[in-house]
Amino acid sequence: MAMCKRIARFMSRPTRLPSWTVLVSLVPLALLISVAASPPLLAQTAQWQGLYDKALRQQNEQAYEPAEQTARQALELAEQQRQGQRPYMASSLNLLGLIQQARGHKAEAEQSLLKALELNQISLGTHANTASVAWNLGNVQKAMQQPRKAVQSYRRALEVAQALPADAVSLALREKALQALGDLLASLDEHDQAQAYLQQLSALPVDAAAQADVATRVQALLALAHSQEQQGRLQPAQQALDQAMALLQRAGDGSRSLVPVLLARARLHHREGDDAQAAAQYERAREVLMQQDPQALVLAQVLNELGLWRAQNKDYAQAHALFEQAQAIADRHAPDVLWQAHLLASRARMAEALRHEEQAQTLYAQSLALYRQQENPEARVGEAGVLNGLAGLAYRKRRFQEAQPMFIEALGLMEQALGGSDARLLPLLDNLAALHRSLGRPGESEHARRAAALRRELGQGG
Repeated sequence: MAMCKRIARFMSRPTRLPSWTVLVSLVPLALLISVAASPPLLAQTAQWQGLYDKALRQQNEQAYEPAEQTARQALELAEQQRQGQRPYMASSLNLLGLIQQARGHKAEAEQSLLKALELNQISLGTHANTASVAWNLGNVQKAMQQPRKAVQSYRRALEVAQALPADAVSLALREKALQALGDLLASLDEHDQAQAYLQQLSALPVDAAAQADVATRVQALLALAHSQEQQGRLQPAQQALDQAMALLQRAGDGSRSLVPVLLARARLHHREGDDAQAAAQYERAREVLMQQDPQALVLAQVLNELGLWRAQNKDYAQAHALFEQAQAIADRHAPDVLWQAHLLASRARMAEALRHEEQAQTLYAQSLALYRQQENPEARVGEAGVLNGLAGLAYRKRRFQEAQPMFIEALGLMEQALGGSDARLLPLLDNLAALHRSLGRPGESEHARRAAALRRELGQGG
């Protein structure tokens, strides 16, 4: 019946991605910048330089305790010098702060970097060292869960970097500061400001031959697209993802940044209600992952999505094979409650489509219990999908009074997690409208009117 198709279209999809998608690590970048910010030549002495270089080597070898001791010796030597040696002291403090951060002594690291920044601002002013220290300070403050302080430090780094001549060093500093500001402000739900910084970042020149530059720029475009998607600005989000894809194509599709872009495009197509286009993105992601990392947990997500698509199109043999492959990959990784819930829900939908209703009921119940253990929007979307499936089973047995509260609860959970303008609300609205008719109630239901209005809003017709 028509309602079955509606329910089959409703799929719980993870919004978070496995750690494979992390593109850039902040700490190594901080270290690279600190190395680039070496002390001015006029301030060097052989003894101090020897201590500074030794501390750097120890830091790179992750021998942090002796590295901190050596960095303190370098700082003491710098403090013994007469006036004019502030950059010397600032470089010692900057290195000391990074070592303290690596040791988990964040408060001490913040104090060292604050002193280094103050000294650089006095002695060097607008200089790459000043921007570097400000950026390092922002990283520590972010790690300390002090986002407002981190924003101010990142803005200081950007201000200094933008005042420098546009060479490789200043452009790299601008890129790092813009990326950090965009990501952090987006996490604070200040999407307009985040988008402004990320748009500046996307306009910077990029060397397509430098994979690090490409990865950083792609991450910025992904963050920009995600921020725009959260605001319901789907067309600008699609444009940002298209820019990311074009950049990757120029750099070569072998980049590890390709899969996150494909998954983001698939998620956007789902939100627009275009499951066929989403499936095409997942298929390409599967091809890339099978070449790059066939045991990656993210591949289980991709296979699960393709299985749902196959089941939706009644290709049950292929769907079953894909679900089995997804489960086999997931079993090789540490237990993940949400992933197990997703896979159980997929198997339940498969059993439902094959009219194995008892098996579907059992699998849905197992999945529901796992979703309810989690407190995040992704789990609420999954919980709603399972309730929708259970309500559908009751509906087909004409147990309408049993189905109704589950449909209503599922809709509430979806609205709580996604807002009121997401295409994924449509199957539930349609199901409630069908239930209204099945109960023999007169006139058009409120849910049918909402579904029609949402389709018009999404450009899907009335």
